[in-house]
Amino acid sequence: MMRRLFMLFMSIILLLGLSVPPPASANNAVTTSIPNPTLFKKEEPLQSISGKANNGNNETPGEWYIGTTPTNLLPNAPVLLFVPGLNNVAQIFWEDNDMYQTAVDAGYQTAFVQLHDAGGASADMWDNGALLADKIREISNHFGKPVTVVAYSKGGVDTQTALTHYGAWQYVQNVITLSSPHHGSQLADLAYSSTAGWLADLIGATGDGTYSMQMAYMADFRSQTDSQPRAYYNDYYTLGGTSWGSVFSSTWFGGMYLSSYGSNDGVVTAESSQLPGGELLAIGDWNHTSIRTGITFSVFDNYLSDNTNDGSKSMENFSDYVDKNTPSTNQWVTGGPLQVEKNTQIPITVEEHVHELTLNLLTTSDLAELKLLSPTGKVIMPNNSSFKIEEGIFLGALNNNVTIEKPEAGIWKLELTTKKDDAYLLVANYETENDLINFKKSKTNDASKIAYNITSNSKLIQEKTLQATYTITQSNNPSNTKTLFSKGDLSNNLTFDKPNEVYNITIEVKGLTINGKPFKRTIIDSVYTP
Repeated sequence: MMRRLFMLFMSIILLLGLSVPPPASANNAVTTSIPNPTLFKKEEPLQSISGKANNGNNETPGEWYIGTTPTNLLPNAPVLLFVPGLNNVAQIFWEDNDMYQTAVDAGYQTAFVQLHDAGGASADMWDNGALLADKIREISNHFGKPVTVVAYSKGGVDTQTALTHYGAWQYVQNVITLSSPHHGSQLADLAYSSTAGWLADLIGATGDGTYSMQMAYMADFRSQTDSQPRAYYNDYYTLGGTSWGSVFSSTWFGGMYLSSYGSNDGVVTAESSQLPGGELLAIGDWNHTSIRTGITFSVFDNYLSDNTNDGSKSMENFSDYVDKNTPSTNQWVTGGPLQVEKNTQIPITVEEHVHELTLNLLTTSDLAELKLLSPTGKVIMPNNSSFKIEEGIFLGALNNNVTIEKPEAGIWKLELTTKKDDAYLLVANYETENDLINFKKSKTNDASKIAYNITSNSKLIQEKTLQATYTITQSNNPSNTKTLFSKGDLSNNLTFDKPNEVYNITIEVKGLTINGKPFKRTIIDSVYTP
């Protein structure tokens, strides 16, 4: 009898345990208990003023949505206006995302806006800023109170443009930016490089929005904006991330590429996410996707409402600004077309003392075959299952990742076969203790010229073997390109023939180490001509 009672008791305990739902986590599928935001009013589709790149979106720019009214509405709090980023739509804040739910639970009225990127192609900060300024006025007037903007990624740049250049500052209390590229993204420079052009054209990575995120363009934007009297009338608070997600996540490729530029979240470096006249709230363990979820809400919750601002915000942080456009010298980048069922062989030079070689191969479609041959002929068959990039500059590309620890020095060969005509971009990252080359650039007395100074580590390199190929391309007109060659002394004074343009400079350096092993490095930079 006692045994039967004990078994019955344990069965009840087990059933009760199974009926308790597992604890929620940031990685579980997001569920919400509130209705989705509702469209305020249907808008007529705007005539497209965006760039050529098609991002696949089909929403109507200018439309905005009202979130459900919280039962615990904070009476004196501003409306939270959520602004999406590059190639995003407003729905990113409530579909598979608990940010909307978290804001409502905290007692805030919410609103969400579609910018030009929601209509099928990305726009620069000027077009998005003008549209956003109109919507900020409309939303503020509708609710009869000011708004606080929570802006994601490039939406933070669009927001500052709307407030500073289009007069929306008077309708806004504070601005929170979540991993916004306030100084641009080196991934945008990569997209406009001579090596990435084949792939970038196929996936539509070179629209107006990406163009404006080039480091040089953003440096000019900062000089135009930070000097404006209303640039920091509103209080700006910034968050940045340092996680790339898992090796199969959409932010892994960007994280690997940007790693040579510092901590990053897979799309934007932590350094670039900081605004000269803003206040840094946190640099946390978030990737470019997770930073826009409810997991960060508690970090900025106390900064959403501030009625004490007198318009005299200090610019003391501006003196901390450093040159964020210093290209990496520990990578090699190449790219080109792929023909269906034709074997393509890419030689990859690896010098001695490389601790780890990481290859990131981007295409637009799955490969039929991928293999790697060592300098001694050993065949390595990597797992060629690819994953799609769903965030950032190279949205829509497929990434294959191969990592080799302590690779032997010499010429490696990456062989690939595609199922259809395609293009590829290959980024090789070399983890080494010493930089073989160093790079600096400086302005000259002539505004149309930039001095590029490339030096080598004479203890590791046979300097007489050094060669450099400079490819200078007008970013919005690839047909305007020229190539320069240098031997021995790799430095150059580059002249740019058109004012008010962005030029991409792709430099490939090659030579022999002191032990006679070949090496290659790629430097990618951008220049804005005044």
